[in-house]
Amino acid sequence: MQPNIYYQEHGYVVLRNLIPAQLINQLLEFYAQQIVPSKQPFFRQSTNKYEPNQLNEYGHVKQSFLDIHDYQKYPKFSNLAKEIYCHESIQNALKQITGFDAFNLMQTMLFDKNTETQSHQDWWYLDSIPNGNLTAAWIALENIDERAGRFYVLPKSNHNPDFHSDDANLSHSQWLQRISQYTEKHKDEITAPALNQGDVLFWNSKTIHGALPTINPSFSRKSLTAHYIPSVYEFGNLFTTKNYITYKNYQGVNFYRNQPDYSLLNNFKFKLKTSVYDSPILLKLMRSIQKKISSR
Repeated sequence: MQPNIYYQEHGYVVLRNLIPAQLINQLLEFYAQQIVPSKQPFFRQSTNKYEPNQLNEYGHVKQSFLDIHDYQKYPKFSNLAKEIYCHESIQNALKQITGFDAFNLMQTMLFDKNTETQSHQDWWYLDSIPNGNLTAAWIALENIDERAGRFYVLPKSNHNPDFHSDDANLSHSQWLQRISQYTEKHKDEITAPALNQGDVLFWNSKTIHGALPTINPSFSRKSLTAHYIPSVYEFGNLFTTKNYITYKNYQGVNFYRNQPDYSLLNNFKFKLKTSVYDSPILLKLMRSIQKKISSR
């Protein structure tokens, strides 16, 4: 089956040997030498906090890193990451499976060890406008041992009705609970492909995905993720359009970073945001204020 047809039908597709080993090894070398020993707080996708690195007994960073593609304090590291995210092979694969001609890079992550991400769909957090056209990529930086806890998808879940539209005041935690219950009901359908260095799994913003539990913590699960929207669309999520954002450009690819480097001000602003995140009423009010400020 052609990759584009498989992607549209199943909500994901795996393409093998997409990223050159040389690029990956350059990134991993810098990561080991400069990022792992760093005492700087990084913003964490896994904990939603600015935190310094925490290592397990085997030397793997426990928390994941968010938006590594535009670190101001580590520009060389971010450029090495963008060499992968913006690589011709990635861009051509996106064109092949979606039919769109150009893409904006919206969010990235780096995982050293498995953080056991729970089942979710991306479009609650970030998506194209209109919804459903964001494509994400999970990039293996090493041969992923199954004991590390592999990334998984729930095939064809991109075709399901959404889990929120029947309740305008559904909270984030309630939404996650609905997806968790659905995933448990369909656990026999979960797919966690074996991925080796350079392999890439692409999935749609509506596809349910997460990570299997770690079986042996001595195994790392070094990997990158990236989230792309077609350049013809605006950026947002299920609830708002962020038409006020400003893009940067790297080798012809527009990119945006949502979560900035650590500072006392940035830390305060994020704490304020998360304090209302699970309250639909307060969250709607905050989004309304943001729109008014951005329109001035």
